[in-house]
Amino acid sequence: MKSVFSILVPLLFALFFLSLFGEKIPYNDGAGFDGTFYREVFRNFSNDFFSIGYDGFRIQRIFPFCAMNLVYGALNIPLDNSHMLWGMGVLHIFNLILQVVFFFKLAILRNWKKSTTAILFSIFFFNYYVLKNCGYELFQTDAFAITIALVSYYLLLRDKFALSFAVSLLGLFTWPTITTINLLLILFRQNLQPIPEENRLGKILYRITPAAYAVAATGIITLLIVLHKQDALVQFLQVDLSAGLLILSLVTAIGLLWVLCKKGSFPFFYSPAQFYFIFSLKTAVLLILPIIAIKVFLGFHTNEEVFFNGRVFLFQTLIRPLKYPAITIAGHVAYLGILLPLILLQFRRFSKDFVSISPGHALAFLGFLFLAIDSEARHIVTFLPIILIPLGSVLDSLDLAPRKAAILVILQLILSHFYIPINVEGLAQSLTDLNFTSDAAQRFFMSFGPWMTFKSYLLWILTSFAVFTAIWAVLRKTSP
Repeated sequence: MKSVFSILVPLLFALFFLSLFGEKIPYNDGAGFDGTFYREVFRNFSNDFFSIGYDGFRIQRIFPFCAMNLVYGALNIPLDNSHMLWGMGVLHIFNLILQVVFFFKLAILRNWKKSTTAILFSIFFFNYYVLKNCGYELFQTDAFAITIALVSYYLLLRDKFALSFAVSLLGLFTWPTITTINLLLILFRQNLQPIPEENRLGKILYRITPAAYAVAATGIITLLIVLHKQDALVQFLQVDLSAGLLILSLVTAIGLLWVLCKKGSFPFFYSPAQFYFIFSLKTAVLLILPIIAIKVFLGFHTNEEVFFNGRVFLFQTLIRPLKYPAITIAGHVAYLGILLPLILLQFRRFSKDFVSISPGHALAFLGFLFLAIDSEARHIVTFLPIILIPLGSVLDSLDLAPRKAAILVILQLILSHFYIPINVEGLAQSLTDLNFTSDAAQRFFMSFGPWMTFKSYLLWILTSFAVFTAIWAVLRKTSP
């Protein structure tokens, strides 16, 4: 393993530094769009938090910028844009080192084969976000949320539940999904081997999931049209309305869900009685109380500004996959590379291994499936540490030869498209004009599914087809 990773690890840091010290988003002096708010948290947290407060959505994402404000204040470092940009760069370096350390801790704990570890390493690190977007937009919470998720999950696998939960509480200031998933994993952590037999809940999930999505999506679309809120629908889709395109996209999405449910392990889902049997009210109270305390504390510092809400998030998750047929796959390949195609091609084994870990993992699996529906792949990044476990089991069972593992690693590296410059002529003006559909703007926005133009969609859906074909060719003679 040392010989392989003596190449992969230095390559990771070389490419990361290339991004870190390379081009920055030419908008708001390198802060970008959402990053402008978080840069102001970095600059003014100690004043704003106790005076004007923050809106209810973004107050849950102020870490690590709030901590950086306190550090800069203690060290008397100037809080101008250049010094803050430098500080975030240093923080991202330490954050990546921490991720690499805990990734290998996880690999040793699970005793993955060398080929499996190399593939999982490439999926976790050789993707568009780590190799390009992380350095391009430094004022984002994603990288630190991934680290919190990784560390807390590793501690959970080591049965250090109290410490795992304590780390996950940082998620309430960074990415609340982390805390929620960790809570479920701890509450329902008991392993119920052997894998449960078929039960009524599993059969219901298997049968109703595609239909439920169809009803929910068409219901939301119908409701918006009846209420004459077509503008909201256009905003969700980021494309002009077309009944034919919507129907085609909906049929495609339902068909994909039907195939997944048929291939997946829903019939082996746990019964309600099994969840009830292992549930501990005492443990639940002990875990939920600190969450409530932190929520109440943040509530005292939340202002009336509305930036985003849960209803909009639910609507967009269900509607955005209907922009173009199978745009979710294109968006995931553009952002995370081979991860989704690999999971889909091995979905029966992957889903079974995921669900069978524990009832808590079964609930996490459902959460992962829901968020993975969206074409914006960044919504599943905090699930990456958990995904590694069942995916690692699948890859170990395939026992890939070094040559085949190398093909997947190289393919992942190519798909990260870190080598494609973003800051071309016309980009700055397009961002200033909020024109996200120009060819220049698509250098950036094509990696985020909902903002793909049809031209970018065609590029990535065709790329996705080629990726599926390549992975299938690699795996076809090794499937168990």
